[in-house]
Formats: sequence, structure tokens, C-alpha cells
Amino acid sequence: MDFNFILAYLDLQLALASQSTLDALYIFALHGGWIVLFYFFFHIGFEFLHDREQGHFAGGIEFIHLAINIPKLNEQTPRAVENFFNHLAGAHVTQDLIEKYFQGELQPWFSFEIASIEGYLQFVIYTPKKFRDLVEASIYAQYPDAEIVQVEDYCKGKPAKYPDPVYDMWGSEFTLVKDEAFPILTYKDFEHSVTKEYFKDPMAALLETMSRIGKGEECWFQIFVQPTGNAWQKKVAEKASELTSELVELRTSEARPFPMLHKGESSLVESVYQKGTKIGYKCKIRVIYIAKKENYNAKRVQYGMVGALKQFSKADANGFKPLYSLTGVTGHYLFKTFQKNSRKNALFVAYRNRSGSRGGNKFILNVEELATIWHFPIAHSVRAPSLSQVSAKRGEAPGVLPLESQYFMEEAAPAPEPDHKTKPSKLPHGQASDHANQAHHGQQSQHHASAAHAPSHGAPPPNLPTE
Repeated sequence: MDFNFILAYLDLQLALASQSTLDALYIFALHGGWIVLFYFFFHIGFEFLHDREQGHFAGGIEFIHLAINIPKLNEQTPRAVENFFNHLAGAHVTQDLIEKYFQGELQPWFSFEIASIEGYLQFVIYTPKKFRDLVEASIYAQYPDAEIVQVEDYCKGKPAKYPDPVYDMWGSEFTLVKDEAFPILTYKDFEHSVTKEYFKDPMAALLETMSRIGKGEECWFQIFVQPTGNAWQKKVAEKASELTSELVELRTSEARPFPMLHKGESSLVESVYQKGTKIGYKCKIRVIYIAKKENYNAKRVQYGMVGALKQFSKADANGFKPLYSLTGVTGHYLFKTFQKNSRKNALFVAYRNRSGSRGGNKFILNVEELATIWHFPIAHSVRAPSLSQVSAKRGEAPGVLPLESQYFMEEAAPAPEPDHKTKPSKLPHGQASDHANQAHHGQQSQHHASAAHAPSHGAPPPNLPTE
């Protein structure tokens, strides 16, 4: 062993200890410490520039709010909304390293919300304007009779700084109880085990709580949603394999060297594995209650919203819990009022901006879990008279209506001379016209039969290329 190296290192340590602070830093940097300092300052500078670029990119995205109304007699199950989220995954963008780290490009994000304004319920989707067609097409594909209207942000007009002389607020973010690989209860767990009919819509408790507020009160429910890649699915598969090994090892003994998992354990492993077989999104959940001080009753909404989200919990799997420690409107020990007001300000800004970076960490929910906690209520399971709905079903024009091109053709034959000896036809007006023109348009009758259901074509646009 070379003791000279060790002795030299000890001499260096003694020299560092005996010198002043500046001399010690100089000796440290001289013997390779500059690499550590360079990495430290480079990392801070890079993160600062990266955050600035991401801020510029996010500031250039134009967002809109779409209010969704569905028919009163909606019978579509949450499976329709699950299909909607599958379709929405088309917004995912694959970015290279330059686009991600130097140009600050971000994955697009959406927000799926339910707003209760004095008990009046409205489903709202917050989306980048360039994805409006994707969102509307996905909705109409599952709900052809839905109405989609662009509206103003309902957060406008509410104070963002507290204390406020007129309003007060309560709120919190919600997060998962366990690792994101474990699933919550989904709408399939609310089915009747024999008939497979929905005996209780899981949205009933949430909508009932939000619809019970009165004048001067508002309650907002928000799910931040951001498409993501497939890396999380590999982690879920690894978690399922790890969980299986742990359960088998726990039950292994000399008498049972190859134990079998019981039904509950097998079901848990299967549910974890199945979560990773579907498309997932990075998510955040926020709830805000805001009201005029004379009408303020936060406890009623707080208990109701927490209880409504608790119904998706399963003891051996996963569930939701309020993130009071980080985002809840609470205060402890000293300066309680100051703590509460600071958290109110931060939570309101995060909700209003539909922020994915403020507050707690994002977690993964797959499309089945998302459709469970945000879907349009089923008519026979939920009574929500204050929910904004389509009052009447919109019909379509019959396909047999004649088109203008059928009677006014560009190359129509001249009308025949009137024959006074011919008796008037007793056919209806439309049929009489066809009967009178049959002799003059015999060669074109087949064309008109097919044109009865074809769109009328006008003159081509002037900017089309010519030969």
C-alpha cells in the first residue's frame, strides 16, 4: 500500500484546518474542488434559465374555457368518458432534448372542473385553444347531443389576496395515500356484481355536496391533467412483480415452500398490474370554497368534499387524502392568521392559473380512474336539478329533402310547349314536377337519385391550383 498518498492527504487536511477561510477555499479549489463548485453554480444557472424558458413558452399558450351541457336523460356510463380520455391522449407531444431543456417546451395540459355557483352546477374544460377541435370531437363522439359553449373564467371577479373585506375562502389539494402504482376504486367497483347495472353513481356524493351551497357561496373542483409517456407503466409492472415476491416470501415456510396467494392478495396484484395497462396522465386535484363572509360556512363543504373523495379509497390499495400539511388553509403555533392567509393566496393563484408546478407533486391516474372521479352523471342514479343540461334533443334534417341542385341545374333542358289537351296531374306537387320532367331528363335520372343525399357544391375557391 502506498502510504505516501495517505500522508499527503492528511497534510492537506491539516493545512486546510490551520488556514483562514479564504486560504482553505483556495487550497480546496486547487486540489479539484473547483469541479464541485463549477457543477453547483452551473446547475443553479441552468435551472434558472430552464425555468425562464418554460415560463415564456407557457405564457405564449392561449387557453379557453368550454362549458359542457349534456341531455337530461343521459344513460352513458363513465366508460364513455374513459373513451374520451383515451382520445385526448393524442395531445401528447414527443420532445427532443433541445426542445425540452433549451427551448423550454412543455407537454400540453388541461383542467377538468366542476363549478358550483350558488348551487348551480356546470362542467367546464380548460384547454389550449389549438386543442379545441380535439376536445369537442372527443366529446361529440361519446355524447352526440351535448352542447359545448365557450365561456369566461368563473374565477374572475374573486379576490386573489387575503384577508379580503368581503370574501373568505377554504381549500386544499388532494393527493394519493400510497404509491401511485396502487389504484383507487373505479366505476367498475360500483357495479352490481350480478346484473352489472350501476346502482350508485360515484359522482352522486360529490355533486350533492356542491349543489347544497346557497346564495353568495361558490365551490370549485379541479383536476389538472397532463399527458405523459409510457415510463410510468414499466414502473407499475415492476411494482406488481415486487409485490408478488413480497407476498410469496411472507407466506413461505418449511411446510409450504411454494405457497399460493389467497384471493385478496391475488386481486391486489392483479389490480396494480391492470392499472399499468391503460393510458395514464399526470394529475393534481384541488378544491376551493369561497363565499361572502356573511354566508361563509366552510366546515359543511370541507367535510362533504373530503367524504366524497374518500369513497374511492380501498384499504389495501389506494385512495385520496387532503394535503393539509402543504396546501391546506391551516395554521399552527405562531402567526396562525398569517399562515392561513398566505396559503389562501397561494392556493387561489394555483387554481386560477391551473398550475402544475405549484403545490404538491403530480401523481399518475389512468383513464379509468379519471373517468371515475370526473364524468357526467347518469340520469337514473343522480338527481341534480341544478346541473346545467341540454333541455331538448336536437334533431337532424331528413335525408330525403330535395336539394336545390335537383331542380335548378346548370344545363337544364328548355321547358316544353304547353299542351292544352293534357289533363292536369293529380300527383302531389313534388311528384308532379318529377313526372313532368321525366321525359326530358331520362338520361340524368340516375344522377339525380344519387344527388338527393349529396351536398350541393358551389363554385370552387379561386385559390385552387390549375393545370
